[in-house]
Amino acid sequence: MDYSEAAKELCLCLNEMEEVFLETENEINYLYTCSPDDIDVCVERIEKYKEISDEILAEMEAICAKDESGELKKAVSPCSDRKDIKESLVSVFEKRQDINAIVCRIQNTIPMVQDRMKKSMEKTLEEIKKNNTSQSAQASKYYSAVNDSQESGRLSYRSRTI
Repeated sequence: MDYSEAAKELCLCLNEMEEVFLETENEINYLYTCSPDDIDVCVERIEKYKEISDEILAEMEAICAKDESGELKKAVSPCSDRKDIKESLVSVFEKRQDINAIVCRIQNTIPMVQDRMKKSMEKTLEEIKKNNTSQSAQASKYYSAVNDSQESGRLSYRSRTI
């Protein structure tokens, strides 16, 4: 069977996937250094990239589904060995290996980003606690005002002004 046309289509998909994963990698790296205000924007972009990559994967699966021999699926599989790939599909396999390298870098970066975000969250929570326990804390004043009105029960009609 001639795989040249399918290989071209898969390589186009893999090129798109590579671009998406490189952008995802950039966003994840930025998450490591960005300000807390930018975290939401980064996460939204990463979600968009995930949606795009899912669409590309679905397109690749549709291409591979046309091949009954399973050779196309084997060429795009991240767990295949080079020796198991037909010579006409080596370009697909090598492109997939480039993407595997990007995915590996992303996976190695994620724990560092998670650690940084956890420390940032702990620091923010500590600042909130510190600010809420001070004498001038607005939240503390509001809390005590709400508790005082709840303890006094219902307001009588006489104490209400219109």
